[in-house]
Amino acid sequence: SVQQLDEHFRRARIVATTCLGVTHPVFRAREFDYCIVDEASQITLPVCLGPLLEARRFVLVGDHHQLPPLVRNAGARDGGLGTSLFKRLCEAHPQSVVRLEYQYRMSAAIQRLANTLIYDGHLRCGTLRVARQTIRYPAADPPAAVRRWPFDCPRPPGGAWDMRWAEQALNPRRGAVFVDTDAIPAREHRADGADSAQNDTEVRIVRALTALLRACGVDDRQIAVLSPYRAQLRQLEIAHGIAGPRDGDADSPSSPVERRCGIEMHTVDRYQGRDADVIVISWVRSNSARAIGELLRDWRRINVAITRARTKLIMVGSQSTLARSPLLAGVLRILHSDGAVVAMPANALIPGPATAVADRPPALPPPPARAGEALLRGRPITSNIVAEQQGS
Repeated sequence: SVQQLDEHFRRARIVATTCLGVTHPVFRAREFDYCIVDEASQITLPVCLGPLLEARRFVLVGDHHQLPPLVRNAGARDGGLGTSLFKRLCEAHPQSVVRLEYQYRMSAAIQRLANTLIYDGHLRCGTLRVARQTIRYPAADPPAAVRRWPFDCPRPPGGAWDMRWAEQALNPRRGAVFVDTDAIPAREHRADGADSAQNDTEVRIVRALTALLRACGVDDRQIAVLSPYRAQLRQLEIAHGIAGPRDGDADSPSSPVERRCGIEMHTVDRYQGRDADVIVISWVRSNSARAIGELLRDWRRINVAITRARTKLIMVGSQSTLARSPLLAGVLRILHSDGAVVAMPANALIPGPATAVADRPPALPPPPARAGEALLRGRPITSNIVAEQQGS
């Protein structure tokens, strides 16, 4: 009954809701001791204020070193709506800021990038297991997968071809790798009517890498492919059989083709707050003017991209172009010092679409889920707290 439901809400010690959910009648009937707002750095100030009015004290949890609230109206954004309450309070009251230094996602090799360039060395891996985690290839190691892969594409002139770049990129001893396309080259372009840049050669490179990952036994659900650009994301989806060239094609997302590929594909912005064992990033920009564009000028977007992977981060792009970004130049400098920049040779073999759909080995059963894993997915702060309690 309505009365029983009302009594249930009144007795509940903890109530979870979105910020906009505070219009529910339960919030009119009681006042809370604390309001905790997770991912507060991604919420506009007016939306964040609503739940704070329902409690005597509040705690905002977030990271203003990552992407701010999305505000499409330029006037509103320039007027300050794009600055979160979280960021304003951090700057106005630094004495009230508590830095959470332990993270339970990235291996030490991946953490090093953002930790050195953005977080001033304050980040720590929560456990030794997290720090030392590496990608595992249960079916075959990368060289073996390359040797037995049924290539079906023209070889470069002279009959010489080279797939060592892929073996080096997938080396399990390298947690973070940059695949440099300058020698190929792989130039960006804009298709007719497209609102953003795309890079067809990078699409083929990423497709080759994901096919090899699958051949090595990595499950689709462990892999995510990201790009800052929607047009590139569309081409990546087409190359992986997730979408057709036009809406309504036989290979549209509603067709059985999608079920053959469970790899997640998103723009960097849409993947904020998410993670995967393996992240493959297509940076797209590659041009003679060395122009990186508006999206890659925002260092917070780059920070989001390089902090999503647990065990393996593979970035594909033009070193000469991307070095125009101060943050990516720092990433490249660190990876060069680690010997983790893979320069694709001019005669690199990049398998085409016919090769990319080679049959994969039978999928391995997923690892047993830990208690509450589904509820914690996409909630990084809550996941970290539970991880500490479980001693993982």
